[in-house]
Amino acid sequence: MEHAYIAIGDIHGLAMTLDRLLAQLPAGGALVFLGDYIDRGPSTRDVIDRLLALETERACVFLRGNHEAMALAALDGDERMGMAWDMNGGLPTLRSYAYRIPDAHIDFLRRTRPFLVTEDYIFVHGGLQPALQPEEMEAEQLWWMREPFLSSTYDWGRPVIHGHTPVLSGRPDVRPNRINIDTGAVYGGKLTALLLPQRRFITVQKIDG
Repeated sequence: MEHAYIAIGDIHGLAMTLDRLLAQLPAGGALVFLGDYIDRGPSTRDVIDRLLALETERACVFLRGNHEAMALAALDGDERMGMAWDMNGGLPTLRSYAYRIPDAHIDFLRRTRPFLVTEDYIFVHGGLQPALQPEEMEAEQLWWMREPFLSSTYDWGRPVIHGHTPVLSGRPDVRPNRINIDTGAVYGGKLTALLLPQRRFITVQKIDG
């Protein structure tokens, strides 16, 4: 059976780990990146370069995570979000750029999407409010949501594929209504891809830094 989608969890500036994962992925299927490409890890610039090159080679969808949202707000002059960005791993990102982020990389962050809904899946970075579809929610909630999403048993009509909340066991969290594939790579865990509709996981251990 052909892979319709391949979802990829939170990368967080781990370029070598991303390269190792990409090398193991099948050629078929659209890649859906769930956000948090930047921050915490040492190689954000290299990660964004990889993603920009990758979208010239195959179908890709790039969702926005809360870290991209913080970075964009900071770059747009929001001092409160600038402080939050610094406290949540923004400084390694700035150092990876020698404090000068190219316009092409800022443009990439700006065109990330809040969510993706297909016939069979909902892809989002953080989560959903029970009883609400993603288009009914404020974008910020989609990036930051944890509770009541994580403990909810609500059925959104199709599985919700998400990241944002690290599963430090290194194993995806599979529930009847959602699948969390943030397996904590930047904290020494693994970077995970989910092949759909087969629900097969490919994981690689963090190798950066």
